[in-house]
Amino acid sequence: METKNFNNLVRQKELPVSELGEHIGFKHWLVDKGYNVVYQNNDFHTLSFYLSGGNINIRANQPSNIGGPDRFCFMAHSQDSTWQIRQRTEFAHLYFSPALIKRFAAITYQIDTRAIELTDQVFLEYEQLKLLFLKYFSVKKTQSAGNKLHIEQLGYEVLDYVIRSFNGFDIKQNAITGGLSTSHRNQTCQQIMDGIGDKLTIAKLANAVNLSSHHFAKMFKLSFGESPASFINWVRIEKAKSLLKTNIILVEISA
Repeated sequence: METKNFNNLVRQKELPVSELGEHIGFKHWLVDKGYNVVYQNNDFHTLSFYLSGGNINIRANQPSNIGGPDRFCFMAHSQDSTWQIRQRTEFAHLYFSPALIKRFAAITYQIDTRAIELTDQVFLEYEQLKLLFLKYFSVKKTQSAGNKLHIEQLGYEVLDYVIRSFNGFDIKQNAITGGLSTSHRNQTCQQIMDGIGDKLTIAKLANAVNLSSHHFAKMFKLSFGESPASFINWVRIEKAKSLLKTNIILVEISA
């Protein structure tokens, strides 16, 4: 088979539902048979779901795993893989940035983000994940300004499933050394959430866990994968998005 790069071979099925944002994206693809396809994405983790066809497709280094409708593959960012496309295939990709994965894990599971190491998955069936993915796809096809928050929430539900199912470490373990301790990490998360509308400073967060500002900032970045300012800004944006679903007026949300 002739070998081609993914982006030089596949074509988008429906432009209206295909978009790629800074941290999450979705694309609906078609690919014809008769090629080896090399896939690599340096910016995003990729959750791939076969919608139709692909019954005899394989990943080149795992020939015993066969493709087909309703099957998932997961490709961790920056990893390359080669796929033999033996049958015309319609599939969709849901993309998550590494930064979003870490932020979501830090808030949802209150763990050190270095314990997040998503691993490749090849042609597996997950009934619950399939239902979530198809619901996301269905809402995405009829997206409007009014349901963008609903789409985002469904995306986070998929993300939650991916982290719990595809992570190489037990997300409950705390064997990683360095960074903030478990208690300091949890305390810092809680302080950020409780004071999200206040003026939060590194000094204030550091004092709460009896650390110097310099040491706290350094340990925070190790555990959370980014600076306190960047993380706090993301939490504030997510809080604002959740408040937009309520009857609170914009002026109050902004305040």
